[in-house]
Amino acid sequence: MKLRLLFWAFLLQAALYGQEKNDLKYYLPDIPYNPAIPTPSQYLGYEVGDWHVSHDLLVGYMRELARSSDRVQLREYGRSHEKRPMLCLTITAPANHARLDDIRSERRKLADPAQSGKADIKSMPAVNYMGYSIHGNEASGSNASLLVAYYLAAGQSAEIEQLLQHTVVLLDPCFNPDGMQRFSAWVNSRKSTRLVPDPAGDEFNEPWPRGRYNHYWFDLNRDWLVTRQPESIGRVAIFQEWRPNVLTDHHEMGSNSTFFFQPGVPSRVNPITPAKNQALTAKIAGYHAAMLSGKNILFYTQENFDDFYYGKGSTYPDANGSIGILFEQASSRGSAQETQNGLLTFPYSIRNQVLASMSTLKAVSEMRVELNEYQREFFQTAVEEARKDDIKGFVFSGASRDLPARELLSLLMSHQIDVRNTNQDMKINGQLYPAGTAFWVPAEQPNYRLIKGIFNRQTVFQDSIFYDISAWTLPDAFGLQWSPVKASDLPSGWKPQAGIALTSRYGVSTIATPAYAYAMDAVGYELPQVLGELLEAGIRVKVAAKAFEADGHSYSAGSLVIPTDRQPLSPTELLNRMNRIESELPVYIITNGLTSAGPDLGSENFPVIRPPKILLLTGRGVTPESAGEIWHLLDTRYHIPVTMVEINRLDDVKMLKYNVIILAEGNYSSLSADKIRQFVQNGGTVIGIGNALKWLDKSGLLPLEFKTTAPDNISRRSYDGADEDLSARRLPGSIFEAGLDLTHPICFGYERDRLPVFLGDSILLELPKNPYAAPVAFTEKPLLAGYLHPKFQPLVKNAAAVVVGGVGSGRIIGFAGNPNFRAFWYGTNRLFANAIFFGNLISRDAIIRNE
Repeated sequence: MKLRLLFWAFLLQAALYGQEKNDLKYYLPDIPYNPAIPTPSQYLGYEVGDWHVSHDLLVGYMRELARSSDRVQLREYGRSHEKRPMLCLTITAPANHARLDDIRSERRKLADPAQSGKADIKSMPAVNYMGYSIHGNEASGSNASLLVAYYLAAGQSAEIEQLLQHTVVLLDPCFNPDGMQRFSAWVNSRKSTRLVPDPAGDEFNEPWPRGRYNHYWFDLNRDWLVTRQPESIGRVAIFQEWRPNVLTDHHEMGSNSTFFFQPGVPSRVNPITPAKNQALTAKIAGYHAAMLSGKNILFYTQENFDDFYYGKGSTYPDANGSIGILFEQASSRGSAQETQNGLLTFPYSIRNQVLASMSTLKAVSEMRVELNEYQREFFQTAVEEARKDDIKGFVFSGASRDLPARELLSLLMSHQIDVRNTNQDMKINGQLYPAGTAFWVPAEQPNYRLIKGIFNRQTVFQDSIFYDISAWTLPDAFGLQWSPVKASDLPSGWKPQAGIALTSRYGVSTIATPAYAYAMDAVGYELPQVLGELLEAGIRVKVAAKAFEADGHSYSAGSLVIPTDRQPLSPTELLNRMNRIESELPVYIITNGLTSAGPDLGSENFPVIRPPKILLLTGRGVTPESAGEIWHLLDTRYHIPVTMVEINRLDDVKMLKYNVIILAEGNYSSLSADKIRQFVQNGGTVIGIGNALKWLDKSGLLPLEFKTTAPDNISRRSYDGADEDLSARRLPGSIFEAGLDLTHPICFGYERDRLPVFLGDSILLELPKNPYAAPVAFTEKPLLAGYLHPKFQPLVKNAAAVVVGGVGSGRIIGFAGNPNFRAFWYGTNRLFANAIFFGNLISRDAIIRNE
């Protein structure tokens, strides 16, 4: 051990001896700077790179620049979940600041083909949106932003003056405040006075869930399009307000890598993106190459990373007339780490991000007219392409009672997409879209390409490898009834009026007097939230196991019934509580326990719902995103308390306090099967997702038969094709049609027996021998959108999507795919909620048994 430490000390001393001091001259051009504006080190008390800047100090310095420089305006555009300020600096010449509103107004013409011909693009400043460290533990970006902001605010040279005259820079120093703070606190607390670059050290191995994610453990660089997180909502609003010419997204990658900048893999560009976008990206890349080569920095392009999924920061701009550019710097993950390419220090990583920022600034300034012209052409040609398209628009149903429809409507409008109410009935493929309760998205509008990126169901691809998911059709994800519309489908005289008015399928009114019982129909996304609130208030709620009719209203299976009999509240108190339900969902009264059809209210077909006491396992082995999606769903949408416990602490937990355990996607090899078995035997419900099913099967708790591909008969293949061959066999994230058993408690609340389901891994299950134990199964021809390797096609067909097992008096419910994917897969959230509330009510005759 002593020899090993001496080796590291010698290596570090030798490496640092040959490295420049990380002062201002190390990072920035040696030009005069305004002495009235404090340098980062003067404000922080240390040189950038000596420590990982905390978010509060980062914010403080940006505020100081705005106070001391007339080139900088600071805007707080929101707060993170942990209430940290999210900032954007607008940096440009003082003369441009005096006319910012006019610049914005003039730039908006570029996105309007009716006005863009009048825009003076030769005198119009370009807009450069620079965003840093959307993954909080990729900290070189945010630390570099200190230097870039200082350079722009204080630098004094003819080049900077010209750049600021020609460019408006939108600089966001940290896209992920909560993750950055989590990481900086960890790495700073593990830094030694004498740096130890051993990769095994704690400094380089942060604990679960790591700083990559935001508060709810979401990867914010997958949220640009769907905007389910406050950080994304704020930055997309800024993007749409300014329509920047270029957006840069500064990341880090594996420590043994070098530096990457786009363009990415040419064959993996979304086909909706114009070819000129990639040509301009390549031209800008020349600036990066020159800058980095001048400092002898190793780099590469056109490998590993792609431009396909429009939910990433470097790809979302491509569907909006902008150029998105990804930078990936090898990560030191601490102060200094030994790598295959030599000692990698934090200052070195920061400097490379600064260099890439400088080359971008130069490129945007010099290519200003060309970039403005491209944006104008982008929207002009979009309308021209829309006119030639057979699809004239898209229609989707949704009254204001339906939260997913309201959310999709809000999302579309946040991306500046024109949406209108239908003012005529429309019938497509036998499905009626009633006037007033459906929405129309015309294809012929400037955002035609983005609309295609949202509504397309693509199943044929140039390439079979994807950096992220291959499909994200949003109306499918939101679980809505929708359809593309051809000209021949349009009603006679079709001309929907501009503007949006929300309507409700049912009126919601106040109930005047106490009733025998109250009822809420099973249909409605927000029903689990209402149910959770009623149970938390101590109100006894029953669920209809079968459909019934009462007082002239038909109720489907899964409807809630709240009898007045023997409640902890008086009849008047219960009435007042039911009137206080804050939801678009209507509450009905029942005046008599004798129903006109179906079981009577006192029947055993109205079992009492058990208030859920939920334990969500977290910690090492659990996939943070999956656990975070569950936490976010229960906490922010359903308002249901959930206790989170790391697996290594489970032995100290009294399990009798809980009746539901959730196993998110992950590896549970360290989990005690005996403890979980006893929990289930005692009546608990276990819910497993994705790879958790492998552990449930291996532990003997839920016997499953997994579908696997047959081995290839090819004896030899080319060595250099191994990586791509294996990658092509992944299931990168596609959308499949599943059939629902609408009578099953897992499927309560659904009106249609077909549902788009997201599947992002290779967990494919044979149908269980018990024909009642798979309430959700993929159909005969299931692929709706996305890539599916030929070997997977027969495996997905008729595979089980949800299975139910049990031990003793408890139940185990397994989801092959992720029902809560990235918080935008609203369509399957209800399946998951039903598993929580109704899982213990599933009949013993309808489960996979292992006793």
